[in-house]
Amino acid sequence: MIIVGNPKDSAADLAVAIANTWDTFQQPYERLATLDDLRRFLERVGRPEAARVARKRDLIEIRQLRARLRHVFVAQDVGEAARLLNEIAEEAAAVPHLEHIDGTWKVRFGPSEPVAAHLGATAAAGLIDIVQAHGLTRFGTCSGPPCTGVFVDATKNRSKRYCCHWCADREAQRRHRARST
Repeated sequence: MIIVGNPKDSAADLAVAIANTWDTFQQPYERLATLDDLRRFLERVGRPEAARVARKRDLIEIRQLRARLRHVFVAQDVGEAARLLNEIAEEAAAVPHLEHIDGTWKVRFGPSEPVAAHLGATAAAGLIDIVQAHGLTRFGTCSGPPCTGVFVDATKNRSKRYCCHWCADREAQRRHRARST
């Protein structure tokens, strides 16, 4: 599973990590096949309490959230993305809470349970900030076929084309081989 950025700190990176739990490049495509897969994912994205309490229902709901987040990344206009994100945020009760966690103050969105509602609220809030500031210009899907991973482009010149360095390397090797023949 590819996690780009640091989803422990960034709500937008959390959204990307959730969306990229379906991988069209490597088989098996499903990265959240079991409850144990979900628990490992939650640990990796800095949600150990959610990992501890996750149930089968959360696995199903997070897969549904993933599909909805992927629709945001391929939305054709800001209005469509805003509608999708607003629906996710509203259903997840994306109310911000200021909490003292690990010695620092952090904003947490939504309820702590169910797990999918918390992740949905956090991911939607992060993407809402990006849409508000940049429209859809910072969202992308990987240019390295057959990968369909999504990303948020944080580069100054909006030059990101690949979801991760593995896809960028694979495409660079493909172009090199094409020039060499």
